[in-house]
Amino acid sequence: MKVVRYFRFGVPEQVVEVHDEPVPEPGAGEVRIRLEAAPVHIAGLKHIRGLPWFDQYKPPYTPGYEGVGRISAVGPGVPSSRAAERVSLPVRFGPWAEEIVAPAAGLWPAPEGLAAEQLALVPINFSTAWLLLRHPTPLREGLLQPGDWVIQNAANSNVGYYLIRLCRRWGLHSVNVVRRPEPLAALAEAGGDLNLVDGEDLAERVRAVVPAGRLKLAIDALAGDAPTRLGRCFGREGGIISSYGLLSGEPCRLPPEMLMLDDVTLTGFYAARTIRQLGPAAAAAMQADINAMLVEHPPQAPVAAVYSLDEVRAAVAHAGRTGAEREGKIVLVARRN
Repeated sequence: MKVVRYFRFGVPEQVVEVHDEPVPEPGAGEVRIRLEAAPVHIAGLKHIRGLPWFDQYKPPYTPGYEGVGRISAVGPGVPSSRAAERVSLPVRFGPWAEEIVAPAAGLWPAPEGLAAEQLALVPINFSTAWLLLRHPTPLREGLLQPGDWVIQNAANSNVGYYLIRLCRRWGLHSVNVVRRPEPLAALAEAGGDLNLVDGEDLAERVRAVVPAGRLKLAIDALAGDAPTRLGRCFGREGGIISSYGLLSGEPCRLPPEMLMLDDVTLTGFYAARTIRQLGPAAAAAMQADINAMLVEHPPQAPVAAVYSLDEVRAAVAHAGRTGAEREGKIVLVARRN
């Protein structure tokens, strides 16, 4: 079977390699999953480079964060009826391989009849959007009520599109901020209420539309100066900035007087940590809710290109591009038909 590995940290398209290895056998309580699709995330590229905060997966290592596949074999203690079951791969499991062995317990069932390239993006991206709205911070559970507004940057990301969809479903309004005008029409078509290009006058444009006191949550994927621009959008009641990404590669910068005098709270968000804090029952309920939404309205998250595992060097090079050079996610499949 084909397996992708990196044997040293470095430029992804230079250090990832494809190897032929024996098909693994599942042990007690395990299943073997044949890969259907797995995305290439920016965070995964940072791991391959071994950047600070992203160097815990020492070479040699198989990269990847998530994906979808089908159970191809079961180990002792696992019912044979689970064979051929479609499941999401465990998050952060190194899924860039044709066959993966994983614990059978706790796997997220994946709906039938939906495109693998779309389902591969669900475990991290959709759950991140879901949790950002339901559990943005342990400080204020139940922060959002119907009719409230949420502002997000990097709104043309997959998380951004899922978040727009969830806002519409739960009676919330969204302000969706991007760095260039080209995605604005797609954001409006997706249901975004107010879609804007970022800029120093962002707060004035937001406050001209959003009723006073109804903007409660800002969701930041950029870091750098972006949290400051988001924080200025709140009124005198303040609000929470939930930081879940660092696309700028810079630290979050926020004036201390905004924290002290404007009642703005900056907090970090990490979906995997939130799921651990909520516990298995809450995680299963979230998964069931997301699956129902997927079946009701099949996802159409932007996918820029699909590559086979054999084409992984081209895939990671493409995933490293930004802006108009990569409109959507890059997805790996075991083999292209």
